[in-house]
Amino acid sequence: MTTPHGHQPSVRPFMDVYLAGACAILDGLRGELEHVGELTARAASVIRGGGTVYASMNVGHLPEHETASARRGNPGIMKEHGACADAAPGHYPCMETNFDVVRSGDMVFTNDCARKVRAARDRGAYVVAVTTSYVNNEFRPAGLTCPNEDNLLLKDVANDILHSHVPPEQGLCRTPEIPGVTLCPSAGIGTGTLFWMLNAALARKLTDASAGAADGCAEYLGILRERVERVREYTGRIREVAEAMARRVLDGGTWHVRSPEYPGLAYELHWVECGPMIVNNRPWDPARPNVLLINAVSPAYPEEIELAQEKRQEGAFVIAIGPAAARGGTPKAGILDVADVGFENFSPESQGVIRIAGREDAVCPASAIVGNLIQQTLCAQWTEEMIRRGAPPYYFRGVYQVGGREYNAARKPLFEKRGY
Repeated sequence: MTTPHGHQPSVRPFMDVYLAGACAILDGLRGELEHVGELTARAASVIRGGGTVYASMNVGHLPEHETASARRGNPGIMKEHGACADAAPGHYPCMETNFDVVRSGDMVFTNDCARKVRAARDRGAYVVAVTTSYVNNEFRPAGLTCPNEDNLLLKDVANDILHSHVPPEQGLCRTPEIPGVTLCPSAGIGTGTLFWMLNAALARKLTDASAGAADGCAEYLGILRERVERVREYTGRIREVAEAMARRVLDGGTWHVRSPEYPGLAYELHWVECGPMIVNNRPWDPARPNVLLINAVSPAYPEEIELAQEKRQEGAFVIAIGPAAARGGTPKAGILDVADVGFENFSPESQGVIRIAGREDAVCPASAIVGNLIQQTLCAQWTEEMIRRGAPPYYFRGVYQVGGREYNAARKPLFEKRGY
């Protein structure tokens, strides 16, 4: 049976396809627990011996923010190594990291694959290459991803390789109506989860000499997996919201995303590979039937509350994602209350979900990963609703893929003419 526009509905709704793909990534990471345990045991020995453990597994939109040292809940054990003075504009953050600071006896977890990484390994650092969809490696189809410097692969620059289980094309949904690109990115889920697994295990090992190999990392992954499963509770609401979004866009509205307290969440939907071109790409006109999505990590961040109230008064359809409460209680008027519709991210912790002996606050947050999963699931279903109405939206293809820039350049004028 087809819709009036000729679209053959998929056997599974796009939101279910995205959720299944995200769960597959998390289940794949379960197979990395032993490896994470071994690597963090080495990292703990490096720190105890006076060395430094660095991290630059930050390539991508959300990972850039989620792995930052200033991220609330980051225990501060794995050190960022900042941008090189000669970093080229427009490069991914990991391409701008300074490996000159990495010395013999140090350890580094990185997404990069270049001569500077190999040089750090050759002078005695222990380099762990972490796979990502953005950087070419030996575990993906040849010719899919743009080659690295000197055509290097991970085995050429690293002592060890750790898998994030993010698929090579990053997107988790496919449809013939939008050819040439997979839809809705997943690097924030795979890379972010693995980063916090490493931190949880390392923090435990540094405070408890008797900690088991998987202590901390298995706990974090289990907590996150349970929360992701709870997103299935929203199936009916996601469909209703996606339908309302499609109607507004087709009536001339636009779709904006904001996350003032934690910009990484909005960044993961704006100008992102495998993401829709419409998000934040048209001027906000209050006379239009607009959609505003606010993604929060606190229940009542003042700027987000004010923004939701202001845009609702203008007539926008305001969607909120965030915690319903935080340590200290539930606010009288939280972000989920002042929006037209709210999705709880099941993450009320102000800092993180892993308790470490000697630390007042827990570490390793889950709020951004769950919040991002909800917004990507909503985006996936919105895309299906647009297709059902004969109006498949334009999407960005990853510029790290061969032909990606050309694909985007060809479709950008079509998007600008149509508006979605």
